[in-house]
Amino acid sequence: MKLPPLIYNSIGKFFFFILLELACILLVMNNGDVQKSRIMNRVRSFQTFFWKINTSVKNYTNLKKLNAELSQENAKLLSLNTLYKEQIIRQQGEQKLEELTAAMRQNLGDSTLTNYRFVLAKVVKNTINTEHNYLVIDKGREDGITEDLGVITPSGVVGIVRAVGAHYSYVLSFLNQKQHISAKVGQSQALGTLLWEGKNIKGAVLTGIPLSEDVKQGDIVYTSGSSAFFPPDIPVGYAKTSTIEDGIHKRVDVELILNYSTIDYVIVVKDLARAEIEALINDNR
Repeated sequence: MKLPPLIYNSIGKFFFFILLELACILLVMNNGDVQKSRIMNRVRSFQTFFWKINTSVKNYTNLKKLNAELSQENAKLLSLNTLYKEQIIRQQGEQKLEELTAAMRQNLGDSTLTNYRFVLAKVVKNTINTEHNYLVIDKGREDGITEDLGVITPSGVVGIVRAVGAHYSYVLSFLNQKQHISAKVGQSQALGTLLWEGKNIKGAVLTGIPLSEDVKQGDIVYTSGSSAFFPPDIPVGYAKTSTIEDGIHKRVDVELILNYSTIDYVIVVKDLARAEIEALINDNR
């Protein structure tokens, strides 16, 4: 494609103008130091400007690589943080288990403790505001937890494990109208059934106490050990007032020791003799 003569002439004149300008610049530079210095400063300014642009472009193109490297470093730091956190939690858990076991030893004695295996667990969810409350703990099948294990603290009964996952377990809370435990009260060790009526998380009732038993206000209520879920002699509350129920039993209002709204750690109880006892019972039915 041929360009019109006018355009050819314009291009020629433009390049001729550029050559003349360059010639003038060279003449000025060769004949005057001041002019030469000014021109070189201007040239350096242009060079610096283009260098900055070039550096900015390079930095921009390297952002993706830098972001990838920073992401890898963040992942490493997060992994280390998680590892250290797990170590701290494990150390705290071991210390907590020692504290809770020492407290239980005061209540139960070493001979009773040898009949059970204890697993410390942290509560990750706990409900207290419904008629059928429950807890979720951070121990499951891989930690040796199975269904129908008792869950306690040194100052009370928490509940019974009803469902088990690989790493977590569902515990039916004592604060549940479907739950009741065997308990005894006072020096007479009179047996009854302790249950929660859904009214107050700090209170329960002990029913089925014979009329002949003298229950005094302030008497301690303990687990009886009659069930396979809980060890005997764990203090759960204090007797308050008692009334006659159905004309044949006493009903005792109990103030619970355990504050269910602040449970942090619990102990899952394994009765080492339970399997043998249940096998004997089943074989002789």
